Amino acid sequence: MELCIQLLNARISKHQLDELDNDFKQLSPAQQTQQLNHLYESALRMSIKYDFMQNVATRILTTNTPPAPFINQLTTTDALTFFTPALKENQGFLAQDTQGNNVLHTVFKHANAQKLAFNYVRSLMLFESNEDLVKALAQPNARGLTPVACYIAYANKPNTPVKHEFSALLALMEIEQKQNPTAKQQLANILKGMSLNETSILLSAAYLQRSTAQVAHLVKAV
Repeated sequence: MELCIQLLNARISKHQLDELDNDFKQLSPAQQTQQLNHLYESALRMSIKYDFMQNVATRILTTNTPPAPFINQLTTTDALTFFTPALKENQGFLAQDTQGNNVLHTVFKHANAQKLAFNYVRSLMLFESNEDLVKALAQPNARGLTPVACYIAYANKPNTPVKHEFSALLALMEIEQKQNPTAKQQLANILKGMSLNETSILLSAAYLQRSTAQVAHLVKAV
């Protein structure tokens, strides 16, 4: 077991929670990511400790920026749900990895077609009024793509999202484009020459506000 994990477990077992912040600050980004992942994995293994581990993660990230490797590895809706209270603190939703991606970029890009995050994210925006989360939705990465644009360009999409997720996705597009109206053109540039299935063409058309025929013509243009 890595020393950083041993240290974390020792602090927790001795209830030395006030020491967690200083310990975390002394670690490398990779070790910080190991600690955060350990909290999440422990919560999954022992559901009775889920809330406690979630609170520990929140305690750590309240005074520390999420490290870049952590953002890059946070790829599932379940992980996003676990870390949401922590990411609400200290502008965590706006933190970026080395490619300029925030956690929404990563989760949307690696979307599991059976467990999408759109309705969850939309619900957070509707009921919790987190301004940083709204800003994160429109935040461009190093390639100029927003999280929704990353989903459209890169995620595996065997089928159109189920009705409530599709409705939420359309709502997120609207929220994003009110903040970042130039995002559409950047996705259009990325799609040129790509091979897209029918679902991707449909979603691209909705995002770009063009017909599916126009999108099909666009992707063939090189």
